[in-house]
Amino acid sequence: MQVWQRLALILGTVSVSACSSIQFGYNNAPSLLQYQMDSYLDLSDSQEEILAQELSTLQSWHRQEALPDYAAMLRLWAEELSVKRTLTVDDILQKQDRLQAALLVLGQESAVRLASLVLTLGPEQKKRLRERFDDGNRDYALENQRPPKKMEAERRERFVKQYERWLGDLTREQMQTLDQWLLSQPNNSQLWGQERIARQAALLSLLAQAKESGSAQQAAVALHDYFQSLSRYRIAELQTQREGRKTALATLTADLLNQMTPAQRSELRSKLLGYAQDFETLSRRH
Repeated sequence: MQVWQRLALILGTVSVSACSSIQFGYNNAPSLLQYQMDSYLDLSDSQEEILAQELSTLQSWHRQEALPDYAAMLRLWAEELSVKRTLTVDDILQKQDRLQAALLVLGQESAVRLASLVLTLGPEQKKRLRERFDDGNRDYALENQRPPKKMEAERRERFVKQYERWLGDLTREQMQTLDQWLLSQPNNSQLWGQERIARQAALLSLLAQAKESGSAQQAAVALHDYFQSLSRYRIAELQTQREGRKTALATLTADLLNQMTPAQRSELRSKLLGYAQDFETLSRRH
């Protein structure tokens, strides 16, 4: 995973697995992200100071501007679960689009905050980043050389965990729905590996050109464009499949939610309200 994308994962908090861990994880997000970026770039003391200040400012903005919107969105979704109705693919796609829009806004703000650091990166740091990418790509290639049955079993396990995180244990009917869906969707690990490398190359090119421009504003624009580009694919075959895959995932989610038991519906609603409450609490801590 590219180091810059960690911003969305850490500050967005969308993928945190338990409500009780959100506040702890979010409050420590700048320190965690700084540690991870340092491991990729070997930052100097002065760069550490720049990054610490910018991440603190970014988090303050995120608390005040983004978290209240997240909370309102989740409360609305929880309220929709109060009345049992059949969810459509369009219902799920609209929710996905709203989450994507929130991450794009975060990317825009992150670009402004990280531009000053980008201008300070030296040749050795960029070389170190390239080497870390190469190491990760070799590991990825090795992982995808394992027996197909083992990889498919792990893929299934990832999907099960993803849905059970929100619903609790899946029913037999839901497991059958998931298994049928997985059989219909190819596991394009080779293409994803190519996409991974293409995104890394784009980032390395950005960093090489940023130093030459010497302008924080130009660096911010370049970073902004890069973050926005992460919502698309650089590998043509993946981009061609993008809308179809997006719709397929939405179809799977709608089918599983329409098969919810009363206990699962209650679990999902409780999770959404718990996240919303945590976001509201965090937004008040300046």
